[in-house]
Amino acid sequence: MSKELALEIFDAALSSVLPENFMAKCCSLDTDMLSVNGYIYDLKKYKNIYVFGSGKASYAMAKEIETILKDKIYKGLVISPYDKGELKKIDVKIGSHPIPDNNSIDATKALLRMMKECDEDDLYIFLLSGGSSALMELPIEPITISELQESTRLMLREDMKIDDINIVRKHLSSIKGGRLAQKCKASGVVLVISDIIDNSLESIGSAPLYADSSTFDDALNILQSRGLFIKMPQSVKDVIKNGVAKQIEDTPKTTSKKVLHHILSSNSLAKQSAKEYALGKGLSVELVSKHMQGEVSQMVQRYIDSAKASQKDCIIFGGECTVDLQGDGKGGRNQHAALLMLKRIADESLDYTFLSASTDGVDGNSDAAGAVVDSKTEFTHIDIDSYINNYDSYNFFKQTGSLIITGKTGTNVIDLAIIIKGEINV
Repeated sequence: MSKELALEIFDAALSSVLPENFMAKCCSLDTDMLSVNGYIYDLKKYKNIYVFGSGKASYAMAKEIETILKDKIYKGLVISPYDKGELKKIDVKIGSHPIPDNNSIDATKALLRMMKECDEDDLYIFLLSGGSSALMELPIEPITISELQESTRLMLREDMKIDDINIVRKHLSSIKGGRLAQKCKASGVVLVISDIIDNSLESIGSAPLYADSSTFDDALNILQSRGLFIKMPQSVKDVIKNGVAKQIEDTPKTTSKKVLHHILSSNSLAKQSAKEYALGKGLSVELVSKHMQGEVSQMVQRYIDSAKASQKDCIIFGGECTVDLQGDGKGGRNQHAALLMLKRIADESLDYTFLSASTDGVDGNSDAAGAVVDSKTEFTHIDIDSYINNYDSYNFFKQTGSLIITGKTGTNVIDLAIIIKGEINV
């Protein structure tokens, strides 16, 4: 029963961070008064209300904001990985993730055209979520999309921290790091789903509407420290060098007073919802405050150490690990963590159930969100070490029935991991 219970806990956490389940709690309209997390906006003050957005959750958020604002919306446009054809006043443009492509460029140009229509007496509501860094992009000239793609792949292969990747991205982009806010005369309200563990507004979606404290010098130092600068396309090197030389204006260092950000959902909300569900099932629960981060194999040791040290039945973690890929298999950080945990559970005779999954429903290069394993997971007929060494967790778990398949969820507050100690019957 513990595997089923772990899945129920994850489902409860995921449900709490879906836009259809939290948007109406955070945003409400009373005649002309829009309340966002208790902050009141008098919509009568504005000529037109636009809705813009980008990210993995932008479509689902747009659907909810249409329900809340109804005919108050003049028009809008969001950049999303998909379009279900349900929106009435808000256009949808499709971008690419995790590597931007020409669709991302075309969608961004369309968004910019509409944002530049806005006058000073208009208001825009921007729906921002993780994935925006790739879905919405317009590189600084003369960087081409193919050169930007090459740069992104180089950084992703290097297992760089997402904060460092975003610093570089901001300094190759004409819309990131607060630059997008400079292109619109209207006042803005930014509704945010955070995919960053500390909820830093400088990092979420590469901060298109928020000030950026990093500089071209930082971008150069990050790439040089990894030995990557020399490998970058010439146009990328030229833009960074010109920025360092003050020939290109750096990202804005103060956020426009006309733009206010509100974080509506985050990994913390998902963890708290997981805890409440587990408590409701009679489990004692520990929320681990230290974030999941770093290389997966190191994090797996932390999982085990935390479980052994805890007096609770259920231990819940949140964050995002990295995987230093060596093989050519299929899977992602969550599935690889589950595979490493399964081996430790078997080798050390640990009576643990372990679940690790992404809240956006996509783990690595697979269609799974993650995996769930326990001491009863049967794999004696499979050479687990060969799958670990080839980073082929997906195909391993296809054989054991351990994959978690949610499909794309329409939200993204990064990952959750759950350990249940012993066999729990509820």
